Amino acid sequence: ELAARALPRLNIAASAYGRRGTGQINQLPFYDKYARSLRPKLVVLVFANNDFIDNHKLGQAAHLGWDPDRAPYVVADKTATGAIALRPPGPTWRMLPIERGLRDAPPSHQRTKLLAQDPRYQSLLEPYLSSVLESLSTDGRGPGLRRLLQDPALPLFKEAVEFTAFALDEFQRRVAADGASLWLLLATSRGFPLGDASDPRRVVIEDLAEARGIPVVSMHDHLVRQGYMVADGTFPADGHWNPTGHQWAAEALLERLRQRPEVCGA
Repeated sequence: ELAARALPRLNIAASAYGRRGTGQINQLPFYDKYARSLRPKLVVLVFANNDFIDNHKLGQAAHLGWDPDRAPYVVADKTATGAIALRPPGPTWRMLPIERGLRDAPPSHQRTKLLAQDPRYQSLLEPYLSSVLESLSTDGRGPGLRRLLQDPALPLFKEAVEFTAFALDEFQRRVAADGASLWLLLATSRGFPLGDASDPRRVVIEDLAEARGIPVVSMHDHLVRQGYMVADGTFPADGHWNPTGHQWAAEALLERLRQRPEVCGA
């Protein structure tokens, strides 16, 4: 709607796809099954700070509570040779089996049980395992598992960066083969900030994008230029974008399209 008023010659139609708890690896089927048939000229991946960990099946399973070997989404795994390969969803995906006494406990208890017993998590989370367990206190409060899993110093995060790079490569290969352009929109909100150029997670994703020649649009930078307050664009309950936040994301993309109208075939 913004483009129709500001850049009518581009004749833009936009379609969006998403699902809770997905990273770019899990989103590959969105392109394969839905977006590709529209023959897009531009594909924009919306990247939030938690997408690193959602591109790692163990990190994703740890905070969403499913069996990492029976995931409900397409995931990536390392083969015996160390190469990364896609794996389809489990034919019968399931939540993690919880002992009878913990079935009705808060999710934090379930995750504590998982992290305390499963060697797959222990090997990746060391030396932070004790901090993770301490954060999941008996009342379910504390820093929280997701925030700890997003620590760039964590071994699991370093692996998550490898999987994120693989996801970008897979998207770029598909999009280029279809004659389209690929961009990254670095999302920011009260719950999922990707801040200024000093933000360590922003540095990582920008480096990955630059190495692949993928243009990056920073929502944070757009908000700063416009004098917007991040909290005004998010729901108070969970920190995701409200309608205003979606408007700002559209503005940030349109601002770049003014500079690069050729990507839409103008």
